[in-house]
Amino acid sequence: MILQTTTDLKKYLSLSQNFEFDDFQPYLLKAINSFTRKFVGDLHTQLISVATDTNATIKNEAREHLRNALANFGYFLYIPYASVQLDSAGISIVNSDQRKNAEWWQINDIRRELLRSGHEAMDLLLELLESNPTIFTAWTALYNTQNSELLVHNSADFNKYYHIFNSRQTYLALQPSIRQVEDQYMKTMLCPELIVVLKTASSGNLLEVKSAMQKAIVAFTVAKVANVGLFHLDENGLRVNFETLINGRKESASYGKTVDQMNALSIEQINNGTQYLKIVKDIIETNPTDFMQCAFPLIKSKIEGSGFTAYDTKGILSL
Repeated sequence: MILQTTTDLKKYLSLSQNFEFDDFQPYLLKAINSFTRKFVGDLHTQLISVATDTNATIKNEAREHLRNALANFGYFLYIPYASVQLDSAGISIVNSDQRKNAEWWQINDIRRELLRSGHEAMDLLLELLESNPTIFTAWTALYNTQNSELLVHNSADFNKYYHIFNSRQTYLALQPSIRQVEDQYMKTMLCPELIVVLKTASSGNLLEVKSAMQKAIVAFTVAKVANVGLFHLDENGLRVNFETLINGRKESASYGKTVDQMNALSIEQINNGTQYLKIVKDIIETNPTDFMQCAFPLIKSKIEGSGFTAYDTKGILSL
């Protein structure tokens, strides 16, 4: 395992020296399965030992971020069991005259900080993996190529048009909604050949269309998730609401000022997205010679004030 002793843990957590690592060890595997495997696969086995090759500096930095994340996530999962004993007689709590169990609010504060630290380390790790595709080839082949299928294909692109604190995990959590928005708005407006070219566009009117379409996709995505309990949205930006993992599932707001604010934000973002789609349409119609990837780059469609609606499809698309 990438973490093997109490000394390893003490590099990332404040623990007493008599901490029993063997009791904690099962929760490392739980942390891998619950938090890291979906983002980085079996990287914990690839980085189990300190690297000594020509890419050692980058690999060992990634190793430290992953060890940090697993230590915090593992202890987050371990805390509810740390103060109880499990044996053939059942579950019991140990009481002592010299020690008193922490209050529930203290435990929640600690777990909240463990989550924050773990996710912070994961974002640093994912940033490093993205920046070094030729070093982490296995990860790039399995995960980064999935991102490239999207026009808004990384957290930096999304963060450019709506602040997500440059969080890779927030971007990954948004991906299902981004895919839906691309299907609803981009694929019903532009021909497939043009979409392929836009993903690698780097100059001229193609780049202008790409940028406007990215802005539209981001705006519609924010509108789609504005009132979803998984995300925390405020005047500072959008982020995954990791605290939902402490007290269970968080329901979306259903009444009051919060709902009014979310509805206003959703309407604003839909209007923003609609204006960006109009820009896309205007650029293509004004510069037809730059968009000859197919006979009809603009699929027959109409743009309305409440959003973009394709009317040559079998259904009506909406957020």
